[in-house]
Amino acid sequence: MKPIDLYNRTFESKHNTLGQLKGFYYDHLPEIEDDFWGIKEEQNKKVTIREYKNFDFDGRRYWLLASVWFENDPVMIIQNAGREGDDHRRRFITDKEKYKEMIKYIHTLLETDSEVADCYDPNDDIPDLDSFYGHTLDGTFKRHY
Repeated sequence: MKPIDLYNRTFESKHNTLGQLKGFYYDHLPEIEDDFWGIKEEQNKKVTIREYKNFDFDGRRYWLLASVWFENDPVMIIQNAGREGDDHRRRFITDKEKYKEMIKYIHTLLETDSEVADCYDPNDDIPDLDSFYGHTLDGTFKRHY
């Protein structure tokens, strides 16, 4: 699947909670060393997360495929699965410059600084973009309880 195809897909929900980008073991924004759990949702006016699928298997394990947008432009795609989303985590940055701007913006909310990695062209075909941790975006999901 190409990132551009996912970006153009209808999403299930969207929000601007930055806390979803850092977990206990995963970190989709490693360039920001500080914890940003203290940033309130209403403080963030420019970063949006679009969830294409966020399936809760049993109250602890989930499968998430989402994209992160900055100032209404797509920046990266994130994947999480398993226990608290920590068993599988990956990011695909598709707009390096916009990503850097987003990091700078979040730094203004935290007052920190850093570098960038994991960049992809949004038109490249990434075979495992929508298929990871034994499930695919259009596959069947089954609760375990």
